[in-house]
Amino acid sequence: MLGAEKEVTILELNERIAERRKAAGLTQEQLGALVGVTRQAVSKWESGQAVPDALMMAQICRALHASADYLLLGIEPEADGATEPELPGVCPCCGRTAGGTVCPVCGYPIPVVPERGQKYALLVKRMFLTMDDSKSTAIYADLERYCGITGEYAAMYLDQLQEFGTMVVLRRDLSDSAVQWIAAHLDRSLFQLVIVADEGEPDEMLLLKSKALDPAPSARTENQGLGFWGTVGAVVLALLVLLILLSFF
Repeated sequence: MLGAEKEVTILELNERIAERRKAAGLTQEQLGALVGVTRQAVSKWESGQAVPDALMMAQICRALHASADYLLLGIEPEADGATEPELPGVCPCCGRTAGGTVCPVCGYPIPVVPERGQKYALLVKRMFLTMDDSKSTAIYADLERYCGITGEYAAMYLDQLQEFGTMVVLRRDLSDSAVQWIAAHLDRSLFQLVIVADEGEPDEMLLLKSKALDPAPSARTENQGLGFWGTVGAVVLALLVLLILLSFF
């Protein structure tokens, strides 16, 4: 009697997306930030309620470092005797040592294969607000966490923005997923960010180039206050409720 054949489980498209996302150490929210959609959209893909279009599938393949043949058809790439690629060991975003699949500082999912394709630079075009001490401390912390920029250089960049109004090159030689990861985690209520193609030219030439990519949706979840008109509306509503209650007495 021959040995029992090994049972092969064939995954569906939605299951393959979920499987590769989890293997990359990403949450649904993180994958959504990398490809420019909400967590709810990723959840619908993985539950089979929706199917990404062709352009979105290309972005998902890049974000998960998976082949289109595998995600669409379930065809595993041939090994050709190649060994498992080594992790790069350095986070492309903040430049820190990262021995696992996710950077322990900025949270970027470390690619398991060399990143290929077009490279990009992230520019800060201008600042919307004048900084006070508390705000500058928060900005320095963000620039250090997500870009690996020390406080000294962060102060230099921000002084250049405020005093001279000229753009500064924040980071360059980044993949599309890395540049959008950084842009998604910086405070856009303070910065106007621009992503341009990086062809290896001097910084001064980058400042003259047109936008190449739109930043991914912001991943920041800061609580916002009601604001002036929100407060006025809340007061008016409270008075109306009070008048209605008094009318019963």
